[in-house]
Amino acid sequence: MSRCLHHNTLGCIAMCPGRCCLHLYFGNVGLRLLPHELRQWRATVAELCSHHALATLDAEERCISLPGPVDSQVFLFSLEELFLLHDLLVSAALLLEVEDILARTVRR
Repeated sequence: MSRCLHHNTLGCIAMCPGRCCLHLYFGNVGLRLLPHELRQWRATVAELCSHHALATLDAEERCISLPGPVDSQVFLFSLEELFLLHDLLVSAALLLEVEDILARTVRR
């Protein structure tokens, strides 16, 4: 059974039982992310957040696109949803980093 790392009103992000990948659920979409893909998505979403943060967008209008895992797929987000996705990705990355640090400390 997957272990939830973080959740918010948009969805959740969980670690698979074998620790090989993450399951990201947001809205009606679910993705499996490998560790290096988490870093890539986090960087992409952070860039989009900072780019659109000061824009005069309606916070609930879905007008921000994020490339999907394949070229023919695009996800549409409102600014509010984009910030919630960013929260999921950053929180998961921080928790995984803390777990790695703790695991190294215990092994010493």
